[in-house]
Amino acid sequence: MIFQDRMGGIQIIIITLVLILGSILIFKIGLIVTKAQEKTNMKWVATSFGIQFGIILFISLPLSMSSFEEGPPGGIIALVIIFSAFIVTHVINVIHKIGIKRSFVVMLLILAPISFAMAILFSGGSVLR
Repeated sequence: MIFQDRMGGIQIIIITLVLILGSILIFKIGLIVTKAQEKTNMKWVATSFGIQFGIILFISLPLSMSSFEEGPPGGIIALVIIFSAFIVTHVINVIHKIGIKRSFVVMLLILAPISFAMAILFSGGSVLR
């Protein structure tokens, strides 16, 4: 079973959870590096990350439900990512009050793991195959 080509559902869930937990850790480190003064304990970091993840999920959900035969065009995906990044930057700034520039830096740190976790969730794990 270990040497099979395809991953099972539980393996996909584990990889997604590891990516999300890693993103929360990266987010916490980013807040420490940018010297955030407010709401920096783990409870607030996890809550803030959950809000951000939910916002990104809500914004990108229509793409996963679209009727494109081979997936949405790259231009639409790029616009959704840019729009999501803009919103998440402002959410980070509102919750942690670190300024737009520092919020942008923190958002850049967590953008790749969140994007990969979303891709895994939306593709049902076919990204990993």
